[in-house]
Amino acid sequence: MTAVTYLTRHRRPGIVILCSIVAVLSMLFVLPPAIASVADSGAQAVDECNPTASNGCVNGILQDADKKPIADVTITLSGKATAETKTAADGKWAFSVADDGDYTVTIDASVAQEHGLKASSATVTIKKASFDKQRGVVRFDQAGDSAGSGTSGTSGSTAATQSPVKKDGSNVGKRIWQQLYSGIIFGLMLGLMSVGMNLVYGTTGLQSFSHGEQVTLGGLMAYVGTQMLHMPLIASAIFAIVIGALTGFIQNEIVWGPLRRRHVGTMQQMIVTIGLSMALQYTFQFFFGGDIKGIVKSVPDSFQFGPITTDMPTLVSALIAICVIVGVTLFLYKTRLGRATRAVSDNAALAAASGINVDQVVRVVWILSCAMAALSGVLLGVYLNGISWNTGATLILLMFAAVTLGGLGTANGALIGSLVIGIVADMSSLVIPNDMRYASALAILIIVLLVRPQGIFGKQQRVG
Repeated sequence: MTAVTYLTRHRRPGIVILCSIVAVLSMLFVLPPAIASVADSGAQAVDECNPTASNGCVNGILQDADKKPIADVTITLSGKATAETKTAADGKWAFSVADDGDYTVTIDASVAQEHGLKASSATVTIKKASFDKQRGVVRFDQAGDSAGSGTSGTSGSTAATQSPVKKDGSNVGKRIWQQLYSGIIFGLMLGLMSVGMNLVYGTTGLQSFSHGEQVTLGGLMAYVGTQMLHMPLIASAIFAIVIGALTGFIQNEIVWGPLRRRHVGTMQQMIVTIGLSMALQYTFQFFFGGDIKGIVKSVPDSFQFGPITTDMPTLVSALIAICVIVGVTLFLYKTRLGRATRAVSDNAALAAASGINVDQVVRVVWILSCAMAALSGVLLGVYLNGISWNTGATLILLMFAAVTLGGLGTANGALIGSLVIGIVADMSSLVIPNDMRYASALAILIIVLLVRPQGIFGKQQRVG
């Protein structure tokens, strides 16, 4: 018996170890510069700012008391770093900052008085602990009665405050709740990606390294819809989902279907997904550039929900993810096609012998998986304030961790695994550097696999 034949017959236990090794090696080549390197310190004026792992944002829209934009006004940033810019025709201004700390944004007092504003400066606090979601939004039209008391809001997981944060127990408690909330939101979006990936594995035995690029494609297509075609966000999301589903159909018909009919092993198919992943990444970079693309440019108003600071787009994104995951679960357990999908996942040969069209089931699974990945790319782009050419590549290892942790081939297991990964990753930033938060999630994966190799919901299988 050859090694390839052995792996083909016993793919489920052996593929876990092999996928983990290949995933780690491939991630060494696709890690983005934003994570692999440390950003230069300082601040700079930019036309548009999107928070990443290496920079936070201080930005806003300068409006008068009647909510009309004020153009060509000098905005000065001081504090941990200094910079200066002028407001655009629509009143927008932005600074990208590389250091956490307190920043003061100032406009000329005469300008504030002329336009009926109550303050000429505002102080915001940017925290590196959650830099990739940190945005200090300054609104002078809602400023306080005295200079220096301007208010600020956030789009992200940590609030920008009017003054330095008090280091007491209450703030520690708020931060714990905030990180837990962020972990759940991220876990839901990761689950939306991972459930589709797990369905593909369950029906075909293939762990697709190009699944992350389907996530990126969805976000970029939403960007095309909103910023290039000037469609509403909902219409752009539908456009992105349709494109994602179409690519799933095309992939199955042109690549995976012929490979299956030629009885090409899952190991060789997995290598094809690695090449496809790299080709798609650099195709995205060629057409869209290396910068972050904002799907929406407006800054949502944040609000307090108990100890948690959030905004409406984040809540809506989480609700959509929950509804889609529940819908997929009902599809798998309550519909004829869903039961056929589960039958193929359990034993494809037996399902075919009982009259199930395996090729049709696999085709539907590829379409559904890529459509869900595209939707998750849209939601992630809205949640993270932008999407880039390699966003999916930075998340692929977490997807593998989620599906392996939950149990390979089980849709519900992928969701639970994703929630665990999301919560552990965000909560760990309370005690370790933010850039290392994913390492803690992968450590949990290793521990669980040592105790329960088949994952949380996986079934034990005898090898040999």
